[in-house]
Amino acid sequence: MKNKKSESTVILNLFQHLIYPFKQRFRNKFGMTFNSFLFLSTVILLLAIITSCKKNIEATKQLDCNFIDSSSTLPKNNIYKGVIDKYIKKGLPGISVLVTDSNGTWVGASGYADIKNGVKFTPCHISKAASITKLLVGTLLFKLQEEGKINADDKISKYIDKSILDRIDGADGRTIKQLMTHTTGIFDVITSSGFYLAVLNNPNKRWTQMELLKYVYGQKSYALNNPYPAHYSSTNTLLLSMCIEKATGEKHEKLLREKVLTPLGMNDTYYQGREDVPTSAAQGYFDLYNNGEIVNVSNLITGSGNGYGGIYSNVFDLQKFIKALLIDKTILSQASLDQMQTYAQEKDDFFCGMGIIKKFTKKPNYGIGHTGRDLGYVADLFYFPERNITMVFFVNYGTNGESSLKQVFFDFESELVDKILE
Repeated sequence: MKNKKSESTVILNLFQHLIYPFKQRFRNKFGMTFNSFLFLSTVILLLAIITSCKKNIEATKQLDCNFIDSSSTLPKNNIYKGVIDKYIKKGLPGISVLVTDSNGTWVGASGYADIKNGVKFTPCHISKAASITKLLVGTLLFKLQEEGKINADDKISKYIDKSILDRIDGADGRTIKQLMTHTTGIFDVITSSGFYLAVLNNPNKRWTQMELLKYVYGQKSYALNNPYPAHYSSTNTLLLSMCIEKATGEKHEKLLREKVLTPLGMNDTYYQGREDVPTSAAQGYFDLYNNGEIVNVSNLITGSGNGYGGIYSNVFDLQKFIKALLIDKTILSQASLDQMQTYAQEKDDFFCGMGIIKKFTKKPNYGIGHTGRDLGYVADLFYFPERNITMVFFVNYGTNGESSLKQVFFDFESELVDKILE
């Protein structure tokens, strides 16, 4: 195994020399970045070699998921069950869903949390919420603003050293609000081929903010043009976490737990990279070879714990959060919620607010909340204000790379939302 690991490191180094010149030629010719989707499709075989050499992934715990369940009495019980079972049959490994509407709360799950060990996916299993982390960190920012510790109109140079910002194209003169609405144009660390190579070579590494920024330094910022003045970038929320820590003198993960997670009783929510994730976590999968055979990629940590990703939770805890934030409005003031919902359009059906996004604008009713996408996991957390409906789901399959199941997931998301809004 030692020899295999050394061999994989050599392959990575050689590949890195090949990928960087191509990446630059790609940018120069087409005026765009060599994005993670193309990159991940290229390194599929490399991923398989390295993943096989890392420590064994701990099995997911079997759970007795006990809760008061009235789902079978609700009008759409068979409809929702039919949707999730349909997409399990199409190849998605596991799904958990929670929907609340005027009829009550529907909860269901299907498939496997751990395929190898035959552990069925239950609503009580936690899974990776990925970029839903951004909504939690954005909420924390507004809590701190209400306490007078930071202001969304502050320039980030107030909190981050000039020596750092000078190395980040597009950072000069930017404000915290621009970080949160993704209107800085700053390069997205998650699209860095060098970063993904580092993740593949050391999948269990717990990254620091400064280590991640090395993959942003010197990268050209994105051009922002009307009618799309936003460009989604995880680097924005990484920098936001640094601003929060400088303003308060405390780690943002500590503040997140003290001011958001603990008060809401989110006892099944964990922040990977800053906290250990328990064995009640579902395994994450991806079709590495794009041949219909999915592989466990749970041990690949893509910079979790630095503001933009890393939250693990279950449908019950995320429902508590979205209800408290947008329905009961017990976390933030109405003024903060109004400011949070200041949107900049990123693409046709994706609007970036201050830590929140608006989506499904072409459906009968739009939703506000956040999506989560990672190498082995996806999640959605949305509130449909015109219908007073909430939707939470987890799928333990990743869409950050190209595969035949990627479209299957998007079909699932679209069909589920359609059925919810019928």
